[in-house]
Amino acid sequence: MWRNLIKTFERSIVLTSKQISCKNNALCTNLTNRQTQHRFITCSAVLRNTEHLCAVPPGGGEGDAEYIVPYKPELEKRDNAKKLIETLRSRFRLSAEEVEHIMTDEVVLKSYRQKSLMDTLDTLCLEGVTKQNFVEYPWLITLDRKRLSEKLILLKSINGFRDINDFVPFLRLQLPRLRKLVAALNREANQVSNGNRVYFIADQLNVLPCIVTKYLAKRLFVLEMPLEMFKTNLQHMIKYNVEPMNILKDLWGFRYAPRAVELRLKRALLAKKDKIMPWMVRCPEPILQKSLQLSLDELEVLSGKTSVAEYVGERLGFSAEEAQAIMDRHPQVNTVRVTKIKEVLDYLLDEAKFTRYEIAQVPRILCHSLETTKQRMEELKKYGCRPSSLVIVCRSKREYEKFLNQWQQSYNPNRAVGNEDVKAEIPKD
Repeated sequence: MWRNLIKTFERSIVLTSKQISCKNNALCTNLTNRQTQHRFITCSAVLRNTEHLCAVPPGGGEGDAEYIVPYKPELEKRDNAKKLIETLRSRFRLSAEEVEHIMTDEVVLKSYRQKSLMDTLDTLCLEGVTKQNFVEYPWLITLDRKRLSEKLILLKSINGFRDINDFVPFLRLQLPRLRKLVAALNREANQVSNGNRVYFIADQLNVLPCIVTKYLAKRLFVLEMPLEMFKTNLQHMIKYNVEPMNILKDLWGFRYAPRAVELRLKRALLAKKDKIMPWMVRCPEPILQKSLQLSLDELEVLSGKTSVAEYVGERLGFSAEEAQAIMDRHPQVNTVRVTKIKEVLDYLLDEAKFTRYEIAQVPRILCHSLETTKQRMEELKKYGCRPSSLVIVCRSKREYEKFLNQWQQSYNPNRAVGNEDVKAEIPKD
């Protein structure tokens, strides 16, 4: 009984406190509304006075009044960019194109804090970073100064270190990643010549270290993979005359077993490939087979001739120099496989019965699809048209259809109509 009595008493206390709080809230709301109205009336008077005070006097200019200028963040951004440009030009002799290249970099655009940028720029200049590196890597000026100092100390601790400009691309790495990389390079100090793997690669390929690090910074596995495996694959590529820049631009071939790398390169050499590329090491087998077969077919077509121009000259009855001049009129011809050129010449000379002079006038026909050429020639033949020039055969689909419609409108089978009726409408190449 006593327990129930206590619970009833507690409930009554809670209900009473809630009612009191509701009344207080209503009272506070009333008071606040009254104060707000009073403040609004007061402010309205002030604003009216302000409008009167800020009005432009009769006959006066805008500069005579005390205007309240709104804040525009873009103006501050513009000022910061201007100061940065002035600082860069004061440090280096930069052209307008170089300044634009730096300022339009996506990383630089995100950071216009002048103080931090200037501090970073000064730190890098004191370390001897060259103008070329600032132009090539605009993100350098956005690096955090504290982390930058630690990164510079780490890079200088690399065994055989010569110049900071040789390792600038590595400054973009995060500190933990850079520590791991430097430790890996220093562990093999006694196993590689020239102090570290970067200088070893530069020496073997006869390339500047700054160029080596430019590409290695994107493929760090080359610096951390087993040293013997890396050395063997590098020697294979040098032995089979893979161009140094092609090696640096395509480093994925180093991930394959040395025996597989040598086998692929040897197959390419036996197929008389004039230019062995690193992608031949890592491409699927069917693609490699097709590429090698094309090389063998080209050798068969050339049959001892040293160049495509010599082959074209023999087919058209010109010297190699004259054939090269004809091909240079449409430079894309120089990139066409000789097997395709043979197929086009076989059709034009043997089936379509064009003369060598007609072909020489439009060298672009050697780049054109043979299938499309055949289709258009048969269609023109069907309507009794033998074009006086191969230009129309090479034109776009719209221009070709326009010419064909004009021919159909002027062609009448009941009367003899020569090709002269449409000759003037054939566009010149």
